[in-house]
Amino acid sequence: MNNKKLLTILSCASILLFSSGISTVFAQETESDMSTKDTQCVKEMQPFMQDKTAEFREYLTQHFQSKKTNTSLLDLALKRFELYKKELRDKYKTYFAETGKAIFTETHDNLTCKKKMDEEIQTMELLLKSYYKQTSNIKTSTAYMTKLQQINKKLDALVFDITQMLGKWKSLKNRIPCFVKQCL
Repeated sequence: MNNKKLLTILSCASILLFSSGISTVFAQETESDMSTKDTQCVKEMQPFMQDKTAEFREYLTQHFQSKKTNTSLLDLALKRFELYKKELRDKYKTYFAETGKAIFTETHDNLTCKKKMDEEIQTMELLLKSYYKQTSNIKTSTAYMTKLQQINKKLDALVFDITQMLGKWKSLKNRIPCFVKQCL
């Protein structure tokens, strides 16, 4: 057999063995790493997210009990929400790939961590919206009640004025025929 053909066959065989060996190692590593669902980022990020989330929830509770107008409440709450998101994202950016782990594992870990962070941010956004709607409804109801009370006061004054006019009319009722008879 020709040396070139032999060399080509050996090269192809070694490539096949090498590629199957890598895929086997990769498959074994991904199975073992995937079974440990917690990652370094998630383990360290979870307590940080819980603290920041509890702090933000407390802020929302206190903030939306304020007597300020809704627009100023919303502006301040949105600024605080942006700060909350920035703190979480800044903390997430501090995590780097761990040495000795495969790229797939690191990517999976980072994606899992980012997904949890994004879910937490989305949950807080929904909470912010619900607080705003609730406060908005309460303040709208309060504004309507205030306006209705003002209308009721004016109606009370009108009823009082009509009652006075009726009393004066009845007192003149017996006197008018006398005036009319004298004039004719």
